[in-house]
Amino acid sequence: MQDAWTAFWRDPATGLQCIRGAPDIAQALRAHWSAFAGALAPEARVLDLGCGAGAAAGAIVAVRRDLRVTGVDFARVPQAADARITLLCDTPMESLPFADASFDAVVSQFGFEYSRTHKTANQLARVLAPGARFSFAVHHAGSSVVAANRARLNAILSLQRQDMQAAFLAGNAFALDAKLSSLQRAHPGDTLVRELSRILPLRAKAGSREREAAWSALGVALSPELAILEAMDACCVAPEELEGWLGPLRQSCAVTSTAILRKPDGAPIAWQIDGMKRPASGACREGETSSVGNER
Repeated sequence: MQDAWTAFWRDPATGLQCIRGAPDIAQALRAHWSAFAGALAPEARVLDLGCGAGAAAGAIVAVRRDLRVTGVDFARVPQAADARITLLCDTPMESLPFADASFDAVVSQFGFEYSRTHKTANQLARVLAPGARFSFAVHHAGSSVVAANRARLNAILSLQRQDMQAAFLAGNAFALDAKLSSLQRAHPGDTLVRELSRILPLRAKAGSREREAAWSALGVALSPELAILEAMDACCVAPEELEGWLGPLRQSCAVTSTAILRKPDGAPIAWQIDGMKRPASGACREGETSSVGNER
C-alpha cells in the first residue's frame, strides 16, 4: 500500500486524480484552511496528517507567513518547495516521532480517515499542546469525489473480470469487443476504458504467450490505483456511520463541531471535523456537538 501511495504522489496528474470528478472543491478547501489558519496564535506549530504533497499546508502558509507546518505521510512524498513546510516521508500517523506537546494545531485533508484512527487519536493526545485545535476534512460517502472514484473503481474491476480476461487470453476478438463496448457504455467518460478498448483488441491478435504477458502487465499497472481506490471506498464516512466513526477521536479529544463542507450547489464535499485537545483530566467536554446540522 505504501508503494501505491508513493506512486500516486509522484504522478504529475495527482492533483487531478485526488479530486477526480470535482475540481471545484479546491477553492472551498483552500478557503477552509485559510479561515482555520487565521484563527491560530502567532507562530503556532501546525501538524498535517497524511499530508501528501502538502495541499493543506500550502493553503495555511499562504495566508499566515508566521506559521510553520510539519506534514507526515507514510508514503514517500515529494519535498515542499516552501521553506515553511517540512514534509516527512515514511512516517505513519499511528507512530509520530515527536515529543509531547510539540504542536499547537493539527490539520488533515483526506488523510486521517485512512489511518487506524484509534491509534492516531492517541498520538494526537500526546503530541498536541494544551488547548491545541484540530480540523479534519474527511471523505464524505455522498460526495462527488467519492462517487467519481467509486465509478473508476468499478471500471477497473470490470476490466479485470474473469470473463474479460478469458476473452482476451483466448484471442476471441468478437467476445472481447462486445464486452469492451458494454464497458464503454457503462463508463462513457473514463479515459482508461476508452484507451484499453482501443489497445486490447489489437493485443488480442498476438500469440498466446504475448497475450498472457500483456494481461499480466496490465494487472501490475492497474494495481496501485486499484489499491488506493479500494482504500477510499472503505474509509469514506457515511452519515449513519459518523457517530461511531468519531468514537476513537472523542476518547482523546473534544470534538467541538461536525459539519459538512459543501459546494455552492449544496452538494457535499467533505465532513469538517473540528475540535481541541482534551485537558489531561479528560473531564472537559464543553462545547462538544454531535449534530451535523452545523453545515456549510
